[in-house]
Amino acid sequence: MSTMSTNGRGKTAVVIGATGNLGTAIVAALRAAGYGIDETWTRPDRPDACLASSYAQLPETIHLAVYVAGVNVVKPVHELTEEEWDHGFNVNLRGAFLFARAAFQPLKRANGATFVAISSIHSRFPYPHRAMYAASKAGLEGLMRVLAVEWAEDGIATHTIRLGPLSKLMKSTKTNPALLGAVQKKLPAHKLIEPEAVARYILWLADGGAPAVTGAVADFDAGYTLNIWPL
Repeated sequence: MSTMSTNGRGKTAVVIGATGNLGTAIVAALRAAGYGIDETWTRPDRPDACLASSYAQLPETIHLAVYVAGVNVVKPVHELTEEEWDHGFNVNLRGAFLFARAAFQPLKRANGATFVAISSIHSRFPYPHRAMYAASKAGLEGLMRVLAVEWAEDGIATHTIRLGPLSKLMKSTKTNPALLGAVQKKLPAHKLIEPEAVARYILWLADGGAPAVTGAVADFDAGYTLNIWPL
């Protein structure tokens, strides 16, 4: 059964992947802005995002749905196991499909809802040894584009954030200080992206910041993938 935190704003948000570094920042920003949060996904015993049954008790009306859940495996393709590949696709893509399918009617009832998914720059600019992650995130972007076309007449906008280097990595990613340092030098402003900045952008979208935009993929990477200057 869905458990809601309530407030005076009257808007409801569901964040899948709410307990990770990015998800925590998103939930905090939404709470501060007065959104009611479906607490089902903030608990330590939260449901499995890869199971259809986990979405059976979503709130009746959803104004903002955010799919943040994701896992990464850093291995060359010839060492990736089928289990690792399948698990990654289940979390990164299947879960987003299941959430979207179940959330459609609640989003439609909101009469102006927003669905956001977190992709990655690896979908277009992959590092080596990220085959599963890059492929599944590319699939996620395709799914979100289709939803934009299907859902527009129901007042639901979709937005995909193609995320660059965060200051706080995914919990499934092992920190590599040498890589992070090199990435930071490559960033035009030499600053990693704070999760709170992503959260503020999502809040802006949910509050109608881009009413004519749907199906877009935003390169939220602080200019990292544009910076090909070699010196």
